[in-house]
Amino acid sequence: MVAAAHTNGAHWRLVGPWYRWPRPALPEDGRVAAPTIQKFAGNDFVTAFLANPQHSLKYDPVIDVVNNHDLVAAASPMAGKISTLFALNSKGAPAKPADAKFRARLAPSGLRKLYQPTHDRHYIVTCELHCDEPGFPHVIRQRVCQSGFVMRRRRSSNPNGVTAAQIETQVAIVRKAEADLYELDTLAMTAKDSSLTVGLRAKAQKRQLELAATATPPTWDGLVAQHRSELAKKRADLQAWYKSKGITVAIDGWFPQPGGGGADARGQWKALSDEQQVADIVSGEQVYPLYPVIPDPRELQHDAAGRTIYYGVVPTNDLQHDAQGKPHFDDVTTYEIRCFVRAHHACPPRIGKTPDCHGALTWSAASEAFRLAAPFDVLGAANRPITIKMPDLRDLAAQAATRPRGKLSPVRFIQPQHLSPKVKGNTADKSSAGGEAICSFSIPLITIIALFVLNLFLPIVVFIFQLWFLLVFRFCIPPQISADLDVDAALAVTPPGIDLDVNFAVDVSGIDQTAAQLNALLSLGMSDHIQKDTGYHEEAPDLSGLSNNALGPLDQSFADAASLQPNADGTLPAPPDVVPPLVYEDKVTPVWPVGAVK
Repeated sequence: MVAAAHTNGAHWRLVGPWYRWPRPALPEDGRVAAPTIQKFAGNDFVTAFLANPQHSLKYDPVIDVVNNHDLVAAASPMAGKISTLFALNSKGAPAKPADAKFRARLAPSGLRKLYQPTHDRHYIVTCELHCDEPGFPHVIRQRVCQSGFVMRRRRSSNPNGVTAAQIETQVAIVRKAEADLYELDTLAMTAKDSSLTVGLRAKAQKRQLELAATATPPTWDGLVAQHRSELAKKRADLQAWYKSKGITVAIDGWFPQPGGGGADARGQWKALSDEQQVADIVSGEQVYPLYPVIPDPRELQHDAAGRTIYYGVVPTNDLQHDAQGKPHFDDVTTYEIRCFVRAHHACPPRIGKTPDCHGALTWSAASEAFRLAAPFDVLGAANRPITIKMPDLRDLAAQAATRPRGKLSPVRFIQPQHLSPKVKGNTADKSSAGGEAICSFSIPLITIIALFVLNLFLPIVVFIFQLWFLLVFRFCIPPQISADLDVDAALAVTPPGIDLDVNFAVDVSGIDQTAAQLNALLSLGMSDHIQKDTGYHEEAPDLSGLSNNALGPLDQSFADAASLQPNADGTLPAPPDVVPPLVYEDKVTPVWPVGAVK
């Protein structure tokens, strides 16, 4: 914890809110608490927070962290086949299936990830002001003349020239432990999933018993606890290795260009010394406002009643950039937040100035480190589904007959030189650039052509690069295929935790299939499914180099779509839910009464 300011004989501490301390409101825990970043959904999140500060969303241990991948040898019981949707070499780079020796496993890290407003996720940083005295009393907000927070960049400082390959070798040890623990968690969920068949749950439970026998004590809980302990140790060992090699964390502050102003101002990151990080605000550093939470005095049970709590909206994007055009915020940089408050000075205040005096500054500890999700993040974008309704050709035909040509084409392109291709024999003929022209189009026409081009080139890209897994990201109702194979029905209810490359991976029509038998069924069925789904019949996809663990997820996706057939009256069924349910933090009550006011 950084040193607190001394005002009227009391030391101030700016800590996290009492309801996020390990033991809520207990001074012993609060004195070392860092500001908390709370997660919300919905555009009215500030109003919801002010009404009930501790009612925020829980962080998911997989979705709300930065997910890496761990490379493992793709040595399948099925010799010569690759058990991954994307062939990789020993360096994790794309490779031809014949040269691929590794597959990627999901490895959820311990680094927090914050999503974008376009993902319907918003974040508020909260802190609480106290006097560091017996009873940990709070400081009344009237004694504070300025409050805010800074968002700083964390970067590795490597003065001893340790190579990236050496660092990656050490990091890979942690990622393997993270991936191992994730697979155990997935297997446990499979064994408890009541929506699955009894046979699948029994297989998962049998696998649990086999793995548990290797633990000390030989129980499943003991095995999971052992892996969690090993992961914590390996993370600590990694930090110790960093320290032994002199690799430290440097902190940078963002400084907008003087006179620029605005959300799209140019700026730059500047290194901050240890003293600058906790001294007075460095002149010119970007500062964001903190606001006091002022409860209705009639609500005696409000979370902020009798306390001095501040909050600020965490920025996850803006239009600022540096001189090279690099954005202020991106998805590869690690950030942290520090909050501060400034005390009123004993001298007369400067009327109309902010801050109105040069009182002492109190900094909080740094928040947990985090990264920001990319705008196209798949998990984040799924939180805010978008529906685009295509034009009805019957309506367009009727409307086209009612107006003169040009009246329904409001999108105007002014071309100094127009490029109008000539088409001959269903192919583009040799053409030349024309002179100045003005062309107008209707938005429905642009939309129809754009979707047609997408559907036209999707199968071509998928076949040329053999990126079959991209088809998982498309879901059509009604589907182009029907799940008429027994293997489709069997795999449709098989979760990711099941290893399809083991000797007896799945039941088909009540009969255990060997890995080789299942692979033959999958290769035949998936080849037909892919051709029907893409409409590309020039050649059959080559799936001979892929094992069941590569083909299984594809088959499951096709089976999901095939199950949603049109209703008896010809109408389409409702698409499946894509937005995960909102899970909130449990409400807590203080274990220590509200402290005296200072």
